[in-house]
Amino acid sequence: MTIGVATERGTVRAVALADTGDKLAERVVLERTSPIAGESKADLAIAVEAALEDIADQIGADREIIGAAVAYRDATERRAIVTKLAAGPWHDASLVSAKAAHLSVARAMTWVDEFEDLAICEVVPGCQAFSLISPDRARVLAAVTLNGGAATEDAMRSAVTAAWDQFDAAGVKPDAVVLIGSAATEPAVVAALESGFGAPVIPCQVAPIAPALGAALTALPEVEFAEEVAERIRRARGSAALFVAASVLAGGLVAGGVYASGSDSKKVPEPILTDSRVSADARNGAEHRGDVAVPGVDSGSAGTGADGQPGADGQPGDQVMPTEAVTPNPDQTGIELQPSDVVTIDPATLNWGPIRSGRKSRPLIKAKPEPEGVSSPESIIPAPTHAAGSPGESGLFPGELAPPPLGTDAFSSWWDNHWRMMLQWAAQMMPKV
Repeated sequence: MTIGVATERGTVRAVALADTGDKLAERVVLERTSPIAGESKADLAIAVEAALEDIADQIGADREIIGAAVAYRDATERRAIVTKLAAGPWHDASLVSAKAAHLSVARAMTWVDEFEDLAICEVVPGCQAFSLISPDRARVLAAVTLNGGAATEDAMRSAVTAAWDQFDAAGVKPDAVVLIGSAATEPAVVAALESGFGAPVIPCQVAPIAPALGAALTALPEVEFAEEVAERIRRARGSAALFVAASVLAGGLVAGGVYASGSDSKKVPEPILTDSRVSADARNGAEHRGDVAVPGVDSGSAGTGADGQPGADGQPGDQVMPTEAVTPNPDQTGIELQPSDVVTIDPATLNWGPIRSGRKSRPLIKAKPEPEGVSSPESIIPAPTHAAGSPGESGLFPGELAPPPLGTDAFSSWWDNHWRMMLQWAAQMMPKV
C-alpha cells in the first residue's frame, strides 16, 4: 500500500491506500486528520511528518508500505516539507504538485469515464485549485492555484474567472466538473461552480480526502498502465454513444412509421392503361372479355398482354389474338371507366400483330440510360462530406428547420434529409475500432 498526504489551512489529511480494488473508496485502508499547531510553514512540515508516522503506526508491520507522497500548494511549502523530511525516516517520500495529484485521482474516477475534458476543482480553506484533464486522462491541459481567501460565493466566482482565463488560453472547456476538498459540499461552492462553468457538477464520495488520495495514487508503481485506462474510458464512451445513437434511431423509426401510415391512407389508385378504341367502346356500352376483338397492347414487357398478365401459352413474347367477335349482350352490365382513370394511347405507336421471335417490343416511354461508373452503395449510411452536429433538445440538428405539416410533400423532403442526418450522426458516434 501507499500513503498520501495533503495540506490545507490548519489541517493535514493522510490516507493509506491499497494497491488493488475495483472502487476507489474501497481501496482506502486508513484515514487520519491532524491539526497544525502554528501558522508557519515549518509548523505545517512538522504536522506532515507526524501524520506520516501516525498512519504508519496504525498500519503495523504486517503490511508493506511501498511508497509515500505529499501534495504541496506552493514552492515555499514544498521547501519547508523537503527540509523537514530530508533528515528523517521519510526522506524518500515524493512531493507532488496539486495538479499532479488531480491527474492521478482523475484516472481512478471510473464514474466519469463518459466525459471527455474533465475539470477537477479542489476547494479547501485557504486554497482553490483547478485542473482540466485531457479526455484520455494522460495530461493536464490547464491549471491554476489560488491561495488565500475563504470558500465564499464571491471568492468562488473570482476563482472560476481565473480558471476560465487559463482554460480559454489553452482553447479548452470542461464537459463535466468534479468537486473535491473539505469544502466541496458547501452550497455556495456548488452553486458558484454550476453557474460559472455551465457544466454538470459530478459528486465525489471521497471528496474530503481526494487530494490525499491523488498523492497516494502518484506514489503507486505503474500497476494500471495508461493504455488500460484509455481502453476502459473508450469502452465507457462507446457504450454511451451506442445508447444515444440507438435512442435517436428508435425515435426516427417511430416518426417514420407515423409518416408511412399517414401516407398509405392517401394513396391514389393507378390509372388503367387502354387504347383509344377501347375507351370509345366503354363510353358507348358495356365491354367485357370476348365481346369485341381487341388487339393486345404492347406495354414494353415481354410476355404480357394489355392487362399485364402472361400470354395464354405461358411463353414470353406470345399474345393470343381473339379469332371471332360476339355480339354484345345488352343484359350484362359492363365496367364503366371514368375519364380520369383512362389514359389514351395513340394506336400508331403500337404493334398490333403478334410479336415475332427475335424482335424487341417498342417501349411506351423511352428509358433513360443508367449513368456509368455508379455502383450500389454497400451501406445504408452515406459517406459524410462534413461532420454533423449533435441534435438539440428539440431533436433538430444545427441549421435544420422545424418539420412541415405531416402528410405534405414538404414533410416528405424534410424527413428524407432528417433521416440522412440521423444516420450520419449515429455513424460518427460509433466507437472507432
